[in-house]
Amino acid sequence: MNPIPSPYERLLHLESELERLKASGIHDVIRKQDQSTLPTRQIWPADELLLTRILRRSPEALAAYQGDAELTGIEQRGLRLTAADSSSAFRFCEIVDGDAVVWVEPKSLRWAWRSEHFQFLFDSPPGADTPDNLVVHALPLFRPLARGQAWTLHRKGKMGLQTRLFPEQAQDVMLLGRLEKLERRFSQQKVQFEAEVKDLRSQLQIQQRMIEGLLRIFPPDQPPVS
Repeated sequence: MNPIPSPYERLLHLESELERLKASGIHDVIRKQDQSTLPTRQIWPADELLLTRILRRSPEALAAYQGDAELTGIEQRGLRLTAADSSSAFRFCEIVDGDAVVWVEPKSLRWAWRSEHFQFLFDSPPGADTPDNLVVHALPLFRPLARGQAWTLHRKGKMGLQTRLFPEQAQDVMLLGRLEKLERRFSQQKVQFEAEVKDLRSQLQIQQRMIEGLLRIFPPDQPPVS
């Protein structure tokens, strides 16, 4: 039968557990969680192709993911993307791998398509004199300079003539259903993570209280009685 550990042995064990928790980075996780705030826009949890197709058919589904885009020219005829402080004709969305895509707010398309930024962003079909029959075939892709804050243009998008009807509404329902499943999975993972952090925080607080109690019994300047 194993002997009951002495208070001093229990104190050493608790101290080693605290060091293990510190090494695992739990303090950083708790601090980041406490300091975090809800983002004004969410990261798109799926691929760029799905985003493009939903943009063409049900753009209102992107409301939680999009933000106003500020585009500025940089050297070698490039474009830099950041979040705009005010309303913009250009919209952007950050996708799950850290890249970002940009499109034009439909109400501003006629104004924007003759702008210099639009020419940088999209290749248009020859002979297109008006944007009224143009549709997005591919979105311009931006690579991150500072993730979540600034991006630079990597690949131009493509506008095409709307010469055919898009698939029936049934396909829209299928795409939106896929998005909802992805959102539910991310939400479940977030809840699980928060529960694990809460449990670790509770364990840490219990251990800290035990150490404080033991330190009152055995002050650091008084060695334990053997």
